[in-house]
Amino acid sequence: MGLEKLLYLQGVGAGFVDNTGHYSQTPESARVGILSCMLANEPEQEFALGQLAPDQFEATNHEAIAKRIELLDAAPWRQILPEFQHGFIDNPKLTIMLAEGDNRALMLTLTTEKGASHRGLLTRDTLHCTGDYVSHGQRFYRYQLSLHDWQTSDCLWQLGYHTVVISLADECESTACIAEGTLLLAPRQAYQFQTEPQSNTQAKRPWGVSIQLYSLRSQRQWGIGDFGDLRQLINWSAASGCDFIQLNPLHGLQLPFSEAQLDVNRLNISPYSPSDRRRINPLYIDVSEVAEYPKISDRVAALAINQMRLNRDNWLDYPGIITTKYALFSDLYMTFVADEYQKNTLRYNQFSAFVEQEGLALIQYCQFEANRATSGVLADERFHQYLQFVAHEQLLGCQQQAHQAGMRIGLIGDMAVGASGCGAEVNFNLASYCQGASIGAPADEFAPQGQNWGLTPFDPIGIKHRGYEHFIQLLRSNMRYYGALRIDHVMALMRLWWWPQDEVDSGGAYVYYPMDTLLAIVCIESQRAACMVIGEDLGTVPPELRATLAQCGIYSNELFYFCRNEHGFMPPNEHKPHSLMMLANHDVPNLAAWWSQSDLHLRRQLWLIDSDAQLDIALASRDVQREQLLNLLKLTSGFTGNIDSEFAEILEAWMTTAAQSSSSLFSVQLVDLCCERYAVNIPGTWQEYANWQRRLPYTIEALSQSLAINRLLHRIRCARSDAPVTTQPVTDTIDCHG
Repeated sequence: MGLEKLLYLQGVGAGFVDNTGHYSQTPESARVGILSCMLANEPEQEFALGQLAPDQFEATNHEAIAKRIELLDAAPWRQILPEFQHGFIDNPKLTIMLAEGDNRALMLTLTTEKGASHRGLLTRDTLHCTGDYVSHGQRFYRYQLSLHDWQTSDCLWQLGYHTVVISLADECESTACIAEGTLLLAPRQAYQFQTEPQSNTQAKRPWGVSIQLYSLRSQRQWGIGDFGDLRQLINWSAASGCDFIQLNPLHGLQLPFSEAQLDVNRLNISPYSPSDRRRINPLYIDVSEVAEYPKISDRVAALAINQMRLNRDNWLDYPGIITTKYALFSDLYMTFVADEYQKNTLRYNQFSAFVEQEGLALIQYCQFEANRATSGVLADERFHQYLQFVAHEQLLGCQQQAHQAGMRIGLIGDMAVGASGCGAEVNFNLASYCQGASIGAPADEFAPQGQNWGLTPFDPIGIKHRGYEHFIQLLRSNMRYYGALRIDHVMALMRLWWWPQDEVDSGGAYVYYPMDTLLAIVCIESQRAACMVIGEDLGTVPPELRATLAQCGIYSNELFYFCRNEHGFMPPNEHKPHSLMMLANHDVPNLAAWWSQSDLHLRRQLWLIDSDAQLDIALASRDVQREQLLNLLKLTSGFTGNIDSEFAEILEAWMTTAAQSSSSLFSVQLVDLCCERYAVNIPGTWQEYANWQRRLPYTIEALSQSLAINRLLHRIRCARSDAPVTTQPVTDTIDCHG
């Protein structure tokens, strides 16, 4: 009984409903393995951990289990105030714990986030009992206080993180017992987009394009898409009627600074395996837009051959890109030191203000980066601060430009579900993470062995005991740049699948998080940043989570491939209204690959499909799905072709149909507009395929001048406006036939 209670208090789940709708019991041995990972994270270790069966674990750790239960279950009842609690601005309430018979006078002081202080006595008749607990013969009661009953003036209650102090004293006591905690007063919902068009040229239902920023191609870049390329894309897409550009995560990666590090850090080029989610990858800096750029013309000229070679390749050459761009960064920084730092100019003061504003998180990240270098400028902490300053300015500038160009949302960012265990974010916040585990997903039809993403999970006990400070900081550092933020694997707000990191064959289990509190934090930070929230809810999703996210105004994330019923693909008018509909994303085949079935043949080559017989089954299934798609296109777009029609014709009908989606938001990948077959990522591969390294086959200039692509954009715009389509037959140089 003691072990089972501890598993419950630590949030280790006993089972779950899988993707087929069946209940799956988690073996107790797997649960104990995850519990051991969590307990190993505690600074004062009192448990005997290791390869222990559940009954052995409980027998060996009987006293430690009882002590841990006391800490997690009983001790909070003896605290007059929780360390952190939340309520809602429309009905502000405060939770207080008191021992039975404690009749001391209660004095409450509430200091708002802005510094206004309110003080007053509490009478027992204003407290509503909501629960009790007996510990060591003493009964404790949990009370709820309506702040409207305590102070009747509505002007007192503001959104924010407020400090609450309660003092208890009787007539005989010279000093009072004082308790202090944080009260978050949050809105009920995240920031909501106003869908009314601002001009006659805008669609009723917002739409945009999605890109992997690194994949953008231009002659002026240095082998990788950057913020200058993003500016070009903003101008073109805004002129085409787009309301947003959806980006991959731009988080700081643990980039290899040497050949030796390159082999060790191969996985760290994935935008979903960041070193620190609060920082920006410097490779996205447009060097030509940095203020110091005119002073380094000699270095630019000397590296012109490198630039030509890097821009010619179809796959990112990370060693070449890093070497070349960091050489330019070094010269830019040295110019900054000479012209700005040593002269204490306005620009240097802006840099200093940025460093001060970012605080310890930036300092620690830059220390981490500097420590990975052996010598030279890369070993200078201020150099990495400078890069973050420049990247920060440029990304903010892109969002400002998007609004100035007429986009109603601008940029949609993406926040990865976790961080690399060997990166800066985890290493400087160890108490908030569990380094003995990694996150992923349980076994399903897509991945029969389950998925292990190699990312370090938040410790639910750790983040709670630290007032959710790191989670708050994480949201703020991302939301400030965007009109909307997509939270990858939003199920993590409720539960995450953990694998023991050091036991390959051990089972995993779901670990549960304080969802209500995390969602309250998401809502207030969203409102403050005027940033919508999109929850990536694809995969094994508890039904109750989707309902809760909807209540909080968080947009669902639909994927066209997965919107199916027993008859085939769902009609667009049956799509979720409060959602972002994506035609495809980075984890599924591009449209051209899906239609041509080249993705299945590639999976066979990579041994993700085990035999030719299985490939034949997959091909037959795809043929059925293609016919189902054609049936949908005939019903919704008037398509008159068949399975042998040119793909360009099918694509036009496909995008027209999908854009009719009743979803609030709709996006299409730029790679699908230009009929690219190569995937940016194939889940389940590492060395077998060059994930996250594919560049677009055409430059932005060529894409923006393509009549075929602009015709597709026009069709989407008309579909989102419910307007008649006006097009003329054209001949184009972009090859949509593959």
